[in-house]
Amino acid sequence: MQPIKLCLLWHQHQPYYRAGNEFLMPWAWLHATKDYLEMAEHLERHPAMRATINLVPSLVKQIEEYITPPPFQGGGASPTMRGVVDRVLDLMTKDAETLWRGDQTFMLDNFFLGHRATLIDRSNRFRELCEMASSHDREARFNVQDYRDLAVHYSLAWTGEIARMREPFKSLIEKDRGYSEEDKQALAHAQFENVRRIIPLHKELARRGQIELTTTPFYHPILPLLVDLQSAREAMPNVELPRAPFHAPDEADRQIRRARAFFEAKLGITPQGMWPSEGSLSQEVLALIRKNGFTWTASDEAVLAHTIAGSSAMIDGIALKPEHAKYFPWRATTHDGEIVVFFRDHGLSDDIGFTYQSWNSNDAVEHFVANILRIRSELIAAYGEDVMNEACISVILDGENCWEYYPRNGFEFLDKLYSALASTPEIHPATFSEVVASTKGEELPLLPRLVAGSWIDANFKIWIGHPEDNAAWDVLSAALDALVRERAHANTLQGTEREAALARVEAAHEELMIAEGSDWNWWYGDEHFSAQKDLFDELYRMHLREVYRALDLKIPEVLSVPIAGRFSQHAPAAKYGAMHPAAAVA
Repeated sequence: MQPIKLCLLWHQHQPYYRAGNEFLMPWAWLHATKDYLEMAEHLERHPAMRATINLVPSLVKQIEEYITPPPFQGGGASPTMRGVVDRVLDLMTKDAETLWRGDQTFMLDNFFLGHRATLIDRSNRFRELCEMASSHDREARFNVQDYRDLAVHYSLAWTGEIARMREPFKSLIEKDRGYSEEDKQALAHAQFENVRRIIPLHKELARRGQIELTTTPFYHPILPLLVDLQSAREAMPNVELPRAPFHAPDEADRQIRRARAFFEAKLGITPQGMWPSEGSLSQEVLALIRKNGFTWTASDEAVLAHTIAGSSAMIDGIALKPEHAKYFPWRATTHDGEIVVFFRDHGLSDDIGFTYQSWNSNDAVEHFVANILRIRSELIAAYGEDVMNEACISVILDGENCWEYYPRNGFEFLDKLYSALASTPEIHPATFSEVVASTKGEELPLLPRLVAGSWIDANFKIWIGHPEDNAAWDVLSAALDALVRERAHANTLQGTEREAALARVEAAHEELMIAEGSDWNWWYGDEHFSAQKDLFDELYRMHLREVYRALDLKIPEVLSVPIAGRFSQHAPAAKYGAMHPAAAVA
């Protein structure tokens, strides 16, 4: 009996929230204390399980900046931030007796952000504080002890379930109210130690061969759009593009190169696989990924369906049915050689990301495993058991966002899922590089020219086409033009003057790379909702202003005017937040 290979990839990502010396949003830290360590610990608890974890450099960089130097001073009753500042962390540890009115308002506005049913209501005291904060006279109702308890509960809410079983978390959770400043201090230090363990644990699991570590272009840009905005028309022929043309393959190449170098320097591992931001690929992007030394990449089944529509392929001498195409790695030809491309089953992936959060964990795991076994049976019936040599099911999704909506951060579900996958003889959990190494390349089907698309509906609608998106691309294009002009000018100079000018250009280029990230456009348009949408907008325009400031150029006035809401007065309400399910393949 030959098992079917199951490749599970958890994509770990946060946009770069740092502005100058301050983190304007705390999500990298909060997901670090709740998810990033815990996802690795789940695998550590199930040594027979194999998986792939994708770490985006913009996330790893922020984790490092939080812990180097340590964010909390030791020994004092009122630990304070050192190095990079995060106001949320500061207020989690600041003595409640010294809070000023602005601190209190900030806490009431920001310390209840999270899914209420799973993060807030599980504590009687936190639920009570949330209800108090909903009243019209909330400031009058909160006393010093309330703010002290709120600081502790917000940190505990964003704590992984495995950590919650350990001290000091366990005792603090049981206490539930009446926390002291010493309690806050102990919690802050424990959280710091957990965050400090994230990267070392990932490296250790990779050293054991239990996980494969992969990466993404540095600041998570939509690569096909960076290479050429016209690629959007491959999936969206009638899309309205920005006024300014944008064709910057060198920018896409730089994001890939920087990611690979950073990954090797910080994790001591040469990544073989690259998950492209939002699963976004095009034929030109495939070539860039292969050129930079990666042997495999991945996208969504709908991208594959668009690519092979009307064409045929063979597997083990038998014509491959279109509905089975996603269950095999494919070969793609580039100028620098072939690269293997996997295509995720977005039904299985979205079941974990969106469906199972409301299910009983036993039912969810049984459903998932039954689907894997059903696919295996279908493939064997169609092509014979030897097809298991090439067959592979790819399940790829965010590794942090969905757990907020699961009871207990998805602990029971993941614990039972890993146990079931590792103990079912017909299923072989594997890493993607393991599949590449064990499969003869010439036996894999050959991709025709890849049609550009992403893992959401196989197009780029979220990032381009809406007037807000297009306005964002226009100001990005103008900043790139200014950077190119200044670099050319700097190269005409001599000696120290040239060195100083090029240093300014490099500082500006870093800010531009941050602005190239996908997350700013995620919140433009009318697809997604966030209470912090205006802050995302401000961060985006701030990074572009920094491009001009670094170049010592006049900052365009348009960068002082919000993009968010400029064109959306009558737009429909956004349906999704930080996650978005894929549509079924037509």
